[in-house]
Amino acid sequence: MSEAASPWPLRSKLRDLYFGTDAAALRFQGVLFALDVLVIGFFIADSFIHEKWWFLWVDYAIATFLAFDIAAKLYALGSVRRWLRYPTTWVDLLVLATMLIPAIGSLGFLRILRLWSLAHRERTWNVLGGGRWDDTYVEDLTKAIVNLVVFIFLASGFAYAFFAGAHPKLATFIDAMYFAITSLTTTGYGDITIDSQFGRVFKIVLMLSGITLFFGVAQKAFAPHLKRVRCANCSADRHERDAHFCRVCGEALGEEKKPER
Repeated sequence: MSEAASPWPLRSKLRDLYFGTDAAALRFQGVLFALDVLVIGFFIADSFIHEKWWFLWVDYAIATFLAFDIAAKLYALGSVRRWLRYPTTWVDLLVLATMLIPAIGSLGFLRILRLWSLAHRERTWNVLGGGRWDDTYVEDLTKAIVNLVVFIFLASGFAYAFFAGAHPKLATFIDAMYFAITSLTTTGYGDITIDSQFGRVFKIVLMLSGITLFFGVAQKAFAPHLKRVRCANCSADRHERDAHFCRVCGEALGEEKKPER
């Protein structure tokens, strides 16, 4: 059906732009990707720089952009239920809430989740490298690194929001990041400590999570590159490069999945 004959031409156009893979859609998604990178850069800078009058206006501009982006995706999909199935939708709503609801302003560190959302969007991998890294080793490794970086920022923000002042050396976001990283890596120099029961539970979670995330990155970085081909029998989709049979169930494998352009 042509756009002129469609009863919802704007919805069709937005759907093509947000989820399409033609040249116009990729240009549109590329612009959104660039804007997202700038937004994430601002969120990171905001963790270190405070009380600048122009930050407030940039904050409003970003909130407006996020609101329009969220609303446009919802309209393009045409279904709230389908829209809510995307984990990135919930992340974007949470980020927007930290910008619009004063009562949760202290949870501004959650805005770094926008980086996680960006890495897990299909449109990101449609744009980067012209789509050749979609469903590849590069995507898997990038997501693992992003998960680690996001967790470090979340842990730092949590430590700063809830434990600032609990120790004389825990007074800035940099201090909180230093504390989080030394806990994540189980280095534990001991120059910054949190001795409350809640603080000790927090450190336990950091150490356990750090081991898991660092292991995940190392596994992706040093594991042999696997090809992506879905087994018709058990749906396993990662196999050795020279595999002709499924590593899980033994079923014969088909053609390797090629990234869509």
